[in-house]
Amino acid sequence: MPTTVKGAYRIPAGSPVVEANGQTWASDYPVVAFFWPNVYFQVFMLLKESGTDYYCNVMAPALIAKDIVYIDLDLDVIVTDGQVKLVDEKEFRERKVTYLPEWVRAAEAASEWLVQQAQRRQGVFHPATGLGWRTSLYT
Repeated sequence: MPTTVKGAYRIPAGSPVVEANGQTWASDYPVVAFFWPNVYFQVFMLLKESGTDYYCNVMAPALIAKDIVYIDLDLDVIVTDGQVKLVDEKEFRERKVTYLPEWVRAAEAASEWLVQQAQRRQGVFHPATGLGWRTSLYT
């Protein structure tokens, strides 16, 4: 569901999300998905009552229309309980030969930027951002 914040989409707890391969998943808690044009990443803000975690997909820029379509470039940045991890590096190394060279450079830069932002708790990773969304959903 789109929100009043440009690029932010609210996914209520229990709502089914259908992946391109047909797999479906649902979260036990509300999620805010952030998609911005012309960037090589997307952020899921996981709004748990106990705090905010994040799952970030490094991807080719999304096509945002009725549906949101993007190509996943394997790398993910996960923030759980304040701990920042870059994951799926092996998959990226194995598959990057099949990606456009500009995608490879952009994916590497995006993952580095996301890790830095998360470690510094800046932008979407700032505690006040998660608190604001949690407050609007849990009160």
